[in-house]
Amino acid sequence: MSPQNPVLAFVTSIRHPRNSTDYASVEAMLRQSVTAWLGQADPRFAIVVVANQSVELPRDDRVHQVQVSFPPPSDERTPRTGIAAVLRDKGTKNAIGLTRARELGAEYVMFVDADDFVSHRLTGFVAAHAGDPGWTITDGWRVQLERRTIRRHSGDFQLQCGSSHIVRADLLPPTTGGVIATQGELYAEQGDLLERWLGSHMHLHDDLPLSPLPFPGALYRVGTSQSHSGNALGGAGSVVTHRIATEFGVPATGWMPWRVARAVLPSGRAVRERVRKLRRRG
Repeated sequence: MSPQNPVLAFVTSIRHPRNSTDYASVEAMLRQSVTAWLGQADPRFAIVVVANQSVELPRDDRVHQVQVSFPPPSDERTPRTGIAAVLRDKGTKNAIGLTRARELGAEYVMFVDADDFVSHRLTGFVAAHAGDPGWTITDGWRVQLERRTIRRHSGDFQLQCGSSHIVRADLLPPTTGGVIATQGELYAEQGDLLERWLGSHMHLHDDLPLSPLPFPGALYRVGTSQSHSGNALGGAGSVVTHRIATEFGVPATGWMPWRVARAVLPSGRAVRERVRKLRRRG
């Protein structure tokens, strides 16, 4: 099977430029993620990026860009536009990405947030289990790249991270309007599933017969100013080992004492938050 008829398509969407305070940073994080996704050990995959304007990405036949003219989902010039705006913009863009993935002949689709990272084992695993309905990443990692720190998140990773499901393409909603479909046409065709399955990551595991992926499959990037959630590491971190760095395409921590200390000790933000809590109690 050639890359033009992929086993797995990674589909991602990038926010409207208006809903960002630093769009160059948004594009830079996408480039970093796409570069990492290209490190899949099995070459039978494709990457589909849906955006309002062209993004400079690695030149590779497996990377496909689709531009849409959808309006900004919110007039607020901020990354945190509210859940309704997120579901509409992300859902309709992912629907267009799903359409392109089907045009490429992809058997499975994984919706991936533009700033996250995935295990380089995913395509090979999917190929070895062809025909299964799909998988949910219930076990993954949170990563804060600036500090080169990582934290395991097990059990309900899919409720925290948007890069959590691999689904057989025929189980997902129809996309008969092509990549030029309007948002109105997409809503008319897909109904509630547009937001429930394509805009949100909260329901796919419960609605579809997906199995837990038997290994940590994604790195959830946290601590960036341009994310919808703005989530933090959520506790004590550890170093990014060379094994994890290789598997997910991210920088390792390095073993200089100050780098290790920065990775495992609480961040300045965490310390300040703890001090504020203690003061309120006092």
